[in-house]
Amino acid sequence: MRPLLRYSLVVFFVKLIDAGESPVVSIKNGDVQGRAVEVLGKTVEVYMGIPFARPPVGNLRFKDPVPADPWSGVYNATSPKTACIQKIFSTDFAPYVDQSEDCLYINVWTPASSRPLKAVLVWIHGGGFTFGSAYQHWYDGSALSADYDVVVVTFNYRLNIFGFLNAAVPEAHGNMGLMDQNLALRWVHDNIRSFGGNPSKVTVFGESVGSFSVSAHILSPLSRGLFQRGILMSGVYDTDGLVDSTFESLTRGNKVAELLGCASVYKDLSSYPAEVLECLRSKPAEELCDATYNVSATKVYNFIPSHPNAFFPERPTVALRSGHFGNVDVMLGVNANEGNFIIMSFPDSRILSEDLEDISEDELRRVLRFVALSWLPDKFAPTLETYVNDTTKADKRTLRELHTEFIGDAQFFCPSKFFAEDYSGWGNSVYFSVFGYRSAKFPFPKWTGVPHTADIVYYFGVPMLTPEFFTDEDRDFSKIVMKAVTSFAKTGTPVIDGVEWPAYTPEDPAALWLQPGNYSLHRNIGQKNCDFWKKYLM
Repeated sequence: MRPLLRYSLVVFFVKLIDAGESPVVSIKNGDVQGRAVEVLGKTVEVYMGIPFARPPVGNLRFKDPVPADPWSGVYNATSPKTACIQKIFSTDFAPYVDQSEDCLYINVWTPASSRPLKAVLVWIHGGGFTFGSAYQHWYDGSALSADYDVVVVTFNYRLNIFGFLNAAVPEAHGNMGLMDQNLALRWVHDNIRSFGGNPSKVTVFGESVGSFSVSAHILSPLSRGLFQRGILMSGVYDTDGLVDSTFESLTRGNKVAELLGCASVYKDLSSYPAEVLECLRSKPAEELCDATYNVSATKVYNFIPSHPNAFFPERPTVALRSGHFGNVDVMLGVNANEGNFIIMSFPDSRILSEDLEDISEDELRRVLRFVALSWLPDKFAPTLETYVNDTTKADKRTLRELHTEFIGDAQFFCPSKFFAEDYSGWGNSVYFSVFGYRSAKFPFPKWTGVPHTADIVYYFGVPMLTPEFFTDEDRDFSKIVMKAVTSFAKTGTPVIDGVEWPAYTPEDPAALWLQPGNYSLHRNIGQKNCDFWKKYLM
């Protein structure tokens, strides 16, 4: 078993004590039964697997979500449901529950005391729009809810071809996964008061493509008014690297359809969309998954959001620079070594060692190039050569460092910096941070630093839920960043006691470094590399 998976499994099995109660709430669709648990000395009500949409199966495959039907009696929401259909290309990213197309469920954690109404934090999971689930263990909202008196919500959304095939017709217009998210936000708006949440104080937060999704809802006219604040952790739509045109998505869809015998040279999604879609809807979900993976085997991202359509009437970068967005408060962050995660996720232990002694320089270059471009569009290949060509002969560690810097700058850091500049330039409140903390128990080589995803456990309070796997410093730091997130959700200003954290503005581009004993403000952080990337990303 690889270290990343082992770490995940050991750390995130959380033991909750049953408080012996079965709370029932009434929402628009009917009554819902949850369970009461004791968490960190407080009682939290947990409701798992409430349907917010009809199962998107059969004729509803590839279509916009339809709100769930009412039910009679009391709906049992005491245990997790299923993850959305996905191809598990690495066990590190397994959803830990069964998979099904019937996957559009929402989960709620709320303090047992429902008055006054609480601020609401709605989490959107990451996973490249290709994998992941709200039921992955590190997305447990119980610590946030118990210790900081907030309501926490998580949910699933359709992935890959099921959520993002754009066939340029209303029956499959692309962005169905984003529409699932939009419907979940509408569900929160309509129902969260029943769980003690304030529908006028909703913060949407996410990491990786969950963070991209938060920025997508800021930019989409369809999500205006559904939330008041956004927390974006490692990913924003201030780059064209993670959005397709209709043509690109349709072309990829035709390749999948051909593999499944649903399309040919003379019949494809462009010429006979109804027939091809009918054929694709008749195929088992697992076959669709396999075909999609075969079409895009060298890429992590397969089907992704696209434009133009109702959700994205224009390219996201154009919408941002034109001021076509919802005005919400934003808290924005990146990790110190984002790109290292990409190397860590590759199944070749030779590139993970500190000194790289078991791999030649030439082979290392080939492997690193393959890994880097598996996470980025091919159009960035010439840029990669510019990044790494100055490496001295046999300086393998520098070579690895430059590849990880390339990925981190292109995908995460520089787009986040550009978003902070652009969004604050329109007069919106933006707070920027760089997560620089690494646990003494982090089970990876020192060179990995603070990679992509390393921050999630701290924001969800996992060090308190499973203290035996963390240090006292981990727990103290987790409480600090949880307070920052929840104070932002409640007031629009993140608070770290004794630390100055000014808003980011074009005139004062301040970013706060988050690390115990080193909470420091940096101006123009990453400016040199991001100046280079402007001509490629903007």
